[in-house]
Amino acid sequence: MPIVKVPFTPGINREVTNYAGTGGFYDCNKVRFRSGTPEKIGGWANAFPGNTFSGVARTLLNWETSAGFNLIAMGTNQKYYINAGGAFYDITPVAKTGTLTNPFSTTSGSNVVTVTDGTAITVGTFISYSGATSVGGITISGSYEVVGLASGGYLILAASNATSTAGPGGGTVTATYELNAGNSVVSPSSGWGSPPWGYGGWGSAVSVNTPLTLWSQANIGDNLVFANRDGGLYYWNYVANSYSPGVAMTTAATQYTKTTQIVAAAVSSSTTFTIVNSQGVDYGAVITLVSGTGSIPAGTYVRESPVYAGYTTITVSQLVTLGAGAVVSFSYAGQTAPSEVGSVIYSTTNQFTIALGSTPYNPAVFSQAFSPMLVRWSDQSLSYEWTPTTANQSGEQALSVGSYIVTGLSTRQENLIWTDRALYSMQYVGPPYVFSFQLMMDNISIISPNAMISVNGASYWMGVDKFYTYNGTVTPLPSSVRKFVFSNINQNEAYQIVCGQNEQFNEIWWLYPSLNSNVNDSYVIYNYLEQSWYYGTLNRTAWLQSSLQNYPLAVFSVQNSYLSAAINATQTSITLTNAYSYPYTGGGVYVVTIGTEQIAYTGVTSNTLTGCTRGYNGTTAASHSAYTPVTYKTPNQILFHENGIDDNSQATTQPITSYLQTSDFDINGGDHFGYVWRFLPDFTFQGSTANTPQIFLTLNPRNTAGSAYLTGGDIGNVTDSTVNNTVPQPTPPNTTPVEQYTGTIYTRIRGRQMNFYVKSTGTGVQWQMGVNRFDMRPDGRR
Repeated sequence: MPIVKVPFTPGINREVTNYAGTGGFYDCNKVRFRSGTPEKIGGWANAFPGNTFSGVARTLLNWETSAGFNLIAMGTNQKYYINAGGAFYDITPVAKTGTLTNPFSTTSGSNVVTVTDGTAITVGTFISYSGATSVGGITISGSYEVVGLASGGYLILAASNATSTAGPGGGTVTATYELNAGNSVVSPSSGWGSPPWGYGGWGSAVSVNTPLTLWSQANIGDNLVFANRDGGLYYWNYVANSYSPGVAMTTAATQYTKTTQIVAAAVSSSTTFTIVNSQGVDYGAVITLVSGTGSIPAGTYVRESPVYAGYTTITVSQLVTLGAGAVVSFSYAGQTAPSEVGSVIYSTTNQFTIALGSTPYNPAVFSQAFSPMLVRWSDQSLSYEWTPTTANQSGEQALSVGSYIVTGLSTRQENLIWTDRALYSMQYVGPPYVFSFQLMMDNISIISPNAMISVNGASYWMGVDKFYTYNGTVTPLPSSVRKFVFSNINQNEAYQIVCGQNEQFNEIWWLYPSLNSNVNDSYVIYNYLEQSWYYGTLNRTAWLQSSLQNYPLAVFSVQNSYLSAAINATQTSITLTNAYSYPYTGGGVYVVTIGTEQIAYTGVTSNTLTGCTRGYNGTTAASHSAYTPVTYKTPNQILFHENGIDDNSQATTQPITSYLQTSDFDINGGDHFGYVWRFLPDFTFQGSTANTPQIFLTLNPRNTAGSAYLTGGDIGNVTDSTVNNTVPQPTPPNTTPVEQYTGTIYTRIRGRQMNFYVKSTGTGVQWQMGVNRFDMRPDGRR
């Protein structure tokens, strides 16, 4: 018979059976389809070697300042960072500053310090101390991470061991508390931490679970506005021509002077005073003395607007003393800025900061309950001005379909807002209504706040059970892997799902936690140009395609942890203070380091690493004390993807194992047994750096769709004369290597149908498959 070409349809099809998918591909990992043919995906490398960060990141934002500084914003469950010049700068907002009296206690020979503090705190939170005196030979000064909770307080680690058991002591200490650390996953066991800052008031000894930490952010020119989901709204002011950013502040505390006015007449210890011109003075404006005589207590704000009173007399929140002719400024961060938001987006075209889910505006009562279906927006071009007046475009609108707003996306023509039940279009119409809201479709879903993206004028997102696209109308996106993907998602952890673009290859990536994983360990890709789907395993917590970078950015991150109790040198189950974000599925070796010992593990149950191999990789198994730091083998990092062809995220280059399996196809039509005696491979290894790059090819024959694949004696690198020889030959393996110049593989395949499986396991290997050919002949009906 003639040599037969075996072409395949690009993409993976898991919507039908293996045999029904004849002419297509059935399974893959680390493989993409380009120009209709499969190839191994590109490699990755640490974008900023030697620089790392704390916590698990879910989003990235990249922008360039007017001075040409390239900045990357990234929030984790513990911190918020600006990456500038390759270094990570901590701009985490301060929650409060307090004074502690004799808070520290030590134990001789241990660096664990107990802090007596009634503040509601979570493990992983960072606190800075100053002014302390020595306790037990240790002086606590600087920033410390909370590593555990204790009765009446919490635990931190000093830089050295105490020389004696002492305390409580330390004198009068100033404590500066950063935002409470949140969860790195959705469903930790009880006892992890406490609710967001302010829950129950300072000093409340509450200890219930915090939610998964998800940040949203947008740059406004050089500066940054960002929000913690169902938390505060913050503003970071870029310091021109500087790589030394300061700490971010709440939007309400940001001092932005909209107007200055002159005091008309002197007042002494009064809550009212008159100014020459009241234009532009509104509720909630914070007042500051610019020049002249007088005093204004910090935080004093306008309680009654002269615009509505019809006078130039202003009523303020505290007693002030002002001389005639004094100049005062009115800052429009103000008390009326949202104190809690679900998420934030920025409409670049119209220059509005938009809160999706917000505390509503109330001119008389500033402390309002959070409204999960309320959309609020600032004045145009002014992210600090949230007081709606006839002189600006601030406003708010409650949506009606749904119980809460999940997320939003700013596109060129409109802002898209997803509730838990519907999609809305928010379009700018100008004053007096500012925005119009149109319900685009009811009874749809989105699986997570970061599961959407806008590409080439169309928006794509992952719902709870299907994919969608929107380009003016909402349409379910056909997918040949829908059943496979959605039956493999850990729905309890679905809010971890993130979406990103790989523009070079016309791809949209969704990274998600598989059914048996608590962290993102899998991905699914849609090639929107070729309309094909494929998937694989990969541990990434965030993804961003930026025109300011040469490669797509992705984040590998886990939360570094500590031993919750001392261990000996033989224990194979090791409990940590927080192991929720540690990977354990998707292939590979999972390794942590404790002291100088490496420990491999096979599973994670709650906070316990299970199936541990002690003294891994030639290190020495040893005993370790409680609260010894535990670090994962791969440091937290931002990665450049499609950079090289190997995994360069660790100190030693690692191979990227890729594989591809076809669906079953008939041998000789399927009604007869067929005998395949030659295989003519079509592979290229262009781009490889190995001296002799190769893939491994396995041919899998079987008799019927329900029978097992035949193994052994089916394929081998043998000669023509051996194949035709009637003398029995040694049984060759099912798998054979294929290199650049492998022209023919001689086989002994017999069956009604078969598939083939391609795998690469070495470093320096890049491969692409073309159209392979077989030489086959009839071999009977039995």
